[in-house]
Amino acid sequence: MQEIYLIGESMISALGSSLEIHQEKITQNSSGLQIHSLGISETELPLGLLNWALLENDFQALKLNETYSRFEKLMVLAAQQAVAKAGIDPSSPNCIFIISTTKGNIELLDPKHPLHDQSSRIHLWSSAQQISRYFNNPNEPMVISNACVSGVMALNWGAELLRMKKYETAIVIGGDIISHFVLSGFQSFKSLSAKACKPFDRERDGLSLGEASACIVFSRTQLADIALLAGASHNDANHISGPSRTAEGMYYAVKDAISYAEIDLNQIDSISAHGTATPYNDEMEAIGLQRLGLQNVPTHSLKGFWGHTLGAAGIIESAALAWSMRVNALLPTCGFKELGVSVPIEISDTISYKPIHYALKLASGFSGINSALIFKKS
Repeated sequence: MQEIYLIGESMISALGSSLEIHQEKITQNSSGLQIHSLGISETELPLGLLNWALLENDFQALKLNETYSRFEKLMVLAAQQAVAKAGIDPSSPNCIFIISTTKGNIELLDPKHPLHDQSSRIHLWSSAQQISRYFNNPNEPMVISNACVSGVMALNWGAELLRMKKYETAIVIGGDIISHFVLSGFQSFKSLSAKACKPFDRERDGLSLGEASACIVFSRTQLADIALLAGASHNDANHISGPSRTAEGMYYAVKDAISYAEIDLNQIDSISAHGTATPYNDEMEAIGLQRLGLQNVPTHSLKGFWGHTLGAAGIIESAALAWSMRVNALLPTCGFKELGVSVPIEISDTISYKPIHYALKLASGFSGINSALIFKKS
């Protein structure tokens, strides 16, 4: 399968708003999760919240007017940073924008929100148009919104469009922000932890939410050191919110991605897990890795650094994975101390270094959807 090159990326999360800050904080194993009381929850919760006051200076530099929502500003900023690094023309008809989000402008439902009267903006397609219009892109933007695998699926779809020679470049942006709607939804599932999440740890008891945006720019002709080889998705149809107890969806998504990439499982050097720190997700991934024979491959989850960022998760975690491949770093799993799943897998708890040629990115989401990507370093 044709390699699709990663030529630009950006990361904005509770850790900061630049790639350099993220690299420094991850290397130091320093979490951005903090206890917050937002007035929309009966209890204080650890959350990965953005510093909106600091980001406002960046927004002003972009000359964004008051008709842009917080979500749209965040997405534009992430795209602007990645586009600048890639050195491409985002207004080209040979460039496509792909937006990944689970809830987009959901906060506009609040009657007190200043943009509440712009009802059409609650639709993801409308918000996507607002984002791509900033860059004067003539193409209709695409939206991928499929629970927590949205980011990974958006990256895979962007690469597929380039392989079909529909476009020369693809700008894939993912983002979500925390709102009353989002927070109360996860509380109804009783899936939030009262402490900073601990992926794969014996004491894990739930996830921590975060807000973020990230962007990856792909090219089919401009060579780069990291390429996306292939991706695949499968649905295990197990339960509306609970994964297959035998990791069926994950197992077949990885098997297909490996087949499409035309490599062997034993060539995988590093794994970026979904790793939400919920009892069922981490157990499912561990079982899946063992079934695949990947139990001894160094595996990490990044959600202890900035929380579960929903539609941004697959993209921000892939951007971090690409950086780790460049510097041959096995990234730490922030919050992890003692393995708490039923089968032995190799969880990285501190940063270490070894050659990384191929890496696997995993994602899972509500409704039983599972996705996988295979990255290669030249």
